Amino acid sequence: MILTDSMLDAAFRFRETEAWKMLDDSNIFAVRLSNGQNVYCSIMGNGGEHYSLGIYIGEEGFSSYLRILKSDGSMITNLRNVTKADCINCDFMQAKEIDNKVKKIIRQYAESHGVNIPRKHGWVDFTRVKPYKAQWCITDSDDAMIAEEALRAATFLANEFKDKGYEEVGLDPNGDYPTNKGGMKIPLIVHDDNGYSIQSTQTPAFKDIEYVSPIFNNDILAHNIASMHKTGTILCRMEHIQAPIMSKDDEQPQLPGMFIMLNQSDGEMLPPCTTIDYPDDTQKVLTELANHFCMLGIHPEQIIVSDMPTFALISDFCNKCGIKLKKIDSMPELDYACDCMAQYMVGF
Repeated sequence: MILTDSMLDAAFRFRETEAWKMLDDSNIFAVRLSNGQNVYCSIMGNGGEHYSLGIYIGEEGFSSYLRILKSDGSMITNLRNVTKADCINCDFMQAKEIDNKVKKIIRQYAESHGVNIPRKHGWVDFTRVKPYKAQWCITDSDDAMIAEEALRAATFLANEFKDKGYEEVGLDPNGDYPTNKGGMKIPLIVHDDNGYSIQSTQTPAFKDIEYVSPIFNNDILAHNIASMHKTGTILCRMEHIQAPIMSKDDEQPQLPGMFIMLNQSDGEMLPPCTTIDYPDDTQKVLTELANHFCMLGIHPEQIIVSDMPTFALISDFCNKCGIKLKKIDSMPELDYACDCMAQYMVGF
């Protein structure tokens, strides 16, 4: 874990501005980092619940912000969007919500620097979120640099806003949210030898994740499945479940993928197939799915999906195993099953 005095100094200085009382998560602004990269920031807490600075890294990161913004509100959609998030969060929380190890570091910093930790939402928690990974502490020096530079730029913007208001700092006074098409004018905070300045840039357009479409190269398993008696049509989708798998080296935990499958004929749920290797080792994922079919003694005549990630993942697998693959627009019965599974996994 990386949690330096410099990071904490930047966080507490931002906390002092109480920027969430003036701005909300629609007031997107960009920060030009010292390495030349742009990050996109959103201040949360205007609703009085979650106090945070969200830092979205590059176009891919900003697309994950847009994905969450356009969610339909269902639990399973929210979980899918969180699973694909790419950001750094600096959250301000209650003491009881902070890990004891982190709390000790913060307390030592506060005592040695004469910092008064606010009683309400005053404890700092830095976390890194990556696609298909669980939210985790910062372990990379580049991420630590990004968090600190973004916080200092956000502090500058908040203080400028107090004196100047929306239009003079380049924010939309109407509070409109950015759209997928991009092109929304936003302030760009740039730091140089003379301090900070406010320039202008535009929000990038939404960029979807490129879904992998691997070749299934296990000819023996493919032959074994193709030789089995066909057993009907199943509905299938791979979801990622918010039940992190801890790594042996204490790196950022993986969110396991799960093939959720229903018999089309009677709606009965088949035993799910779980994997921790997507998207890093898709060959292993497909091998696990093939072994799962062999264990269950099923050879689907047809698999129906409604999402591109699953369609791309199993296209060649189905072709090699003699399974028809069909994509349709929606599968309400599978959506319901996935939603129930998600609620069960997160403890609702």
